[in-house]
Amino acid sequence: MDTKNLDKLTACPDCDLLIERITLVDNQQAHCPRCNSLLYQGKNNSVIKSLMVSGSGLLMIFPAYFLPVMNMGALGINNSASVISSIPPMMTSSLWIAGLGLVLFAVLFPILILFLSFWISLHLHLQLYPHYLQKLQILFQNLIHWGMPEVYVLGILVALVKLLDDFTVTIGAGMVSFILMMFCSLLVT
Repeated sequence: MDTKNLDKLTACPDCDLLIERITLVDNQQAHCPRCNSLLYQGKNNSVIKSLMVSGSGLLMIFPAYFLPVMNMGALGINNSASVISSIPPMMTSSLWIAGLGLVLFAVLFPILILFLSFWISLHLHLQLYPHYLQKLQILFQNLIHWGMPEVYVLGILVALVKLLDDFTVTIGAGMVSFILMMFCSLLVT
């Protein structure tokens, strides 16, 4: 069989039957003729939707990381912290491993995921297929397992619940932006 024809085939994930790929319209589904397993489905404007969501997530990066996540106060003393301002104290203390995890899994990887999704979607939308696009897609597929902003949000929410008994705590604009960025990151993956 010619290798050019292999690109037109897809394998059933359940029974491994090779089936020729066909173009589907919106909400149409392709099923395996042998085991009736769902192979793929047509999605309307998926590239534009991915471009919009990843672009929205990229717009949330600055406020999510640089604006205060929460404000705490007790006995007239108020303090606020952003994601970026919490990294240096963690890196210079005995919590440097947690600080490194914060930098990688809550800052660097989510930004890379959103940027790669935007860049790949932009190229697909403009119908530009440079030689490096496949490598970027592979990198994107490998990174989606490592971006964990939702874990950071859950940690903040647990800390918030614990602190409410002793402090007056208000959610900052950074937290709202971070949650929006997290949802955009989850939607593109």
